[in-house]
Amino acid sequence: MKKNILLVAALLIFYSGQAQKIVKTINAEVSQQELKSHLYFIASDELRGRNTGTVENEIAAQYIASRFRSYGVQMAPGADSYFQQVSLMNAISPQKATFTVGEKEFALGEDLVFYTAKNGAFSGEVIYVGYGLEEDLEGLDLEGKIVVAKTGNGNPNERLTPYTIQKQRAVEQAGGVALVELFKPGRYPWRLIQYYFSGEKYSLYEGNEEEEEEAGFPSAWLLDEDGDLLSYFESLEEGATAEMTIGGQANKVIKVPNVVGYIEGTDPKLKEEVIMISAHLDHVGVSKVEGDSIWNGARDNGIGIANMLTAAEFLAKHPPKRSIAFLACNAEEKGLLGSRWYADHPVIPLEKTVYDLNTDTGGYNDVSKVTVVGFNRTSVTDLFSQAATAFNLEAIDDPLPEENYYDRSDNVSFAAKGVPSVSFDPGYTEMNEEITKYYHQPADEPQTLDYDYLTKYSKAYIYAVTLIGNHGEDIFWTEGDKYEPAGKELYGRD
Repeated sequence: MKKNILLVAALLIFYSGQAQKIVKTINAEVSQQELKSHLYFIASDELRGRNTGTVENEIAAQYIASRFRSYGVQMAPGADSYFQQVSLMNAISPQKATFTVGEKEFALGEDLVFYTAKNGAFSGEVIYVGYGLEEDLEGLDLEGKIVVAKTGNGNPNERLTPYTIQKQRAVEQAGGVALVELFKPGRYPWRLIQYYFSGEKYSLYEGNEEEEEEAGFPSAWLLDEDGDLLSYFESLEEGATAEMTIGGQANKVIKVPNVVGYIEGTDPKLKEEVIMISAHLDHVGVSKVEGDSIWNGARDNGIGIANMLTAAEFLAKHPPKRSIAFLACNAEEKGLLGSRWYADHPVIPLEKTVYDLNTDTGGYNDVSKVTVVGFNRTSVTDLFSQAATAFNLEAIDDPLPEENYYDRSDNVSFAAKGVPSVSFDPGYTEMNEEITKYYHQPADEPQTLDYDYLTKYSKAYIYAVTLIGNHGEDIFWTEGDKYEPAGKELYGRD
């Protein structure tokens, strides 16, 4: 017994000493000036907000790749470039459209907006399908029909557009002619929907460029201010028909770069497992306003990219037992498209990717904390607390779960495939003016940041990656998490 106690004590002293050594090395080698220089470049006026599809966005991607190369971060195994080209459909909203059902006619803008569309005249029998979810569509014949549904899934706290995407795909695959969703204003006013759905929109595109003129599927939202239209469609006689005309819509296929890097782990066995570090490189570009029109995106997501590059420089010199991959995602602001593309076309097999540690932020308002969105959702919660405490910070869970930030950032692209994922972000405790005065505003510039805090935050992030990379126990979802079944399928667990 005495020998066992002595052995345990010796092991505790050894591991404590190792931890102190890593923390000391991080403190000595992570440079505030280097972190600051990344942010001043990424969020400079010259990069004009890094909007998807622009030259400045490409320059940001080239900068990240050049830093990877200089730090000794390798290309992913089997790759011949740091870049993964993401294929997007850039769609210009219709300039004219009508939707007619019986004696009712609805006009573009006033009553009708389009999520996706293509020019032409479309007609067919109308079928009302409730919310249009999988269980609502089961057993229904949608071939040649115009499908009418309610927006969302009935939960007012969840985003609506992800469900629009799901329904649109299901209706198109089932041979439907068009999807029309009834929108009753509540949390979001109609004028905001009009703004969001107008102009240019982006979506992933899996076809050939020659097919781009035919791409798109008529998917519209119809204003139902008082709920009268819902009653109308619910009581519509079987066999009733509708017509839809669309004009002035245009499509263009573009390619934008994700940036992927790789550091091989040190353990002969554990190096087959990969920890992914992700952050999005794009922002929203330049607006048509007087005065400062450049939306620099220092917080969103210059902090994430600077954090990634700072981690890359350190981890290239001090790799953990598991391998590390880096994914600078594009088109996050267009709907998480770059990370979704990677998850569908992984450069490193997802079954080898055992964790994703994302960074994405709209800002911070508590410099004593780091906020881990998904704090308790995976088996490494204690490591986040340990990493933060080492640099005099406190790791906390997302204080605004009602905003559903977890499913609104790139980590969810991995989670949906089953990869345990969180977003390790600068500290926020509420949505107040300190956040809103910078979030998606031209004022979000690099000189407004607290670099003493961000350096501590980045050190805690690097330590968290190191702890997870060296973790000797199982890494997986917390039992009962909604993404646990996808994880069991991905990794072949019972």
